[in-house]
Amino acid sequence: MASRLRFHSSPLASIAVLTTMLAAIWLAPVAVAHGRQHGRPTHAGPPHSGPPQGRPTHPHPQRSYLALGDSLAFGYSQAKFNSLFPNENPAAFDTGYVDDFAHLLRIGHPTLQVINDGCPGETTESFIKGPCAYQLAFPLHHPYVGGPTSSQLSDALAYLHANPNTNTITLDIGANDALGVIERTCEKKVECVIKEAPALFAHIATNLGVILADLRGADPDATIVVLGLYNPFGEKLPGGDALTAQLNAVMSQSASTVGARFADPLPVFNPPGALEAPAICLLTNMCTPLEDIHPTDLGYAVLAGLIARQYFF
Repeated sequence: MASRLRFHSSPLASIAVLTTMLAAIWLAPVAVAHGRQHGRPTHAGPPHSGPPQGRPTHPHPQRSYLALGDSLAFGYSQAKFNSLFPNENPAAFDTGYVDDFAHLLRIGHPTLQVINDGCPGETTESFIKGPCAYQLAFPLHHPYVGGPTSSQLSDALAYLHANPNTNTITLDIGANDALGVIERTCEKKVECVIKEAPALFAHIATNLGVILADLRGADPDATIVVLGLYNPFGEKLPGGDALTAQLNAVMSQSASTVGARFADPLPVFNPPGALEAPAICLLTNMCTPLEDIHPTDLGYAVLAGLIARQYFF
């Protein structure tokens, strides 16, 4: 697939520009988190001397991070799944954005507890009502308390009610709703996708609104970051970037309604012009023989960086 891509400028120059941009996105949150760990700005300064003598110290409550979503939260890659099949071990999927973002959070909170409810193939509908088909056949990072036929939302709410000190929630959902329309309903026919888009957007907005309202009701003080969508097909789906941008705007509005933050991967995964093709090859597995829409390890790291920017700033 990579051999069929056409570049309008030097591929090496394009990738150099892109990786520089990614490094800036990735490193800035790390510096901020590191500075906060030591209780001081990120510039150099005297070390923190600790609490004054004689003043009692109080243990901080256990901090936790609840990760929700589909295959991206799970950290899925088709190549890894194939190599393990049929003995899928969720612990082997340890290079996803949840893992990378958790590494950042642990700079300041080494004992952070991570609950990853991500389930490959999850849609906004199955997230609410269950079941997630993947869990019926293979284990998840965190089995749902209600069993394999229960919903991810019910498990999330059960966890939040039992752990009121959950400080961080991330959510990615909606990509499989979109893929269902693009690949099954429309068989990648552009005219069909454009026709179906308004109903798809409304469906995702309604379900995302329900999910976020329930999460916010269960934990009024948590920082919630919603991760938007990128377009893995690039120019192979004409108009796909514009439609993805429209859907991300809808999702961003749903997030803002409950005071959640929104991380938009589209400008990085799908930059305009000649950079888009190398970006897709660099950040997803679409240019491998499997033509896998899921991110590479670098792509997952970039998603973590985008979430971190929204979380820390």
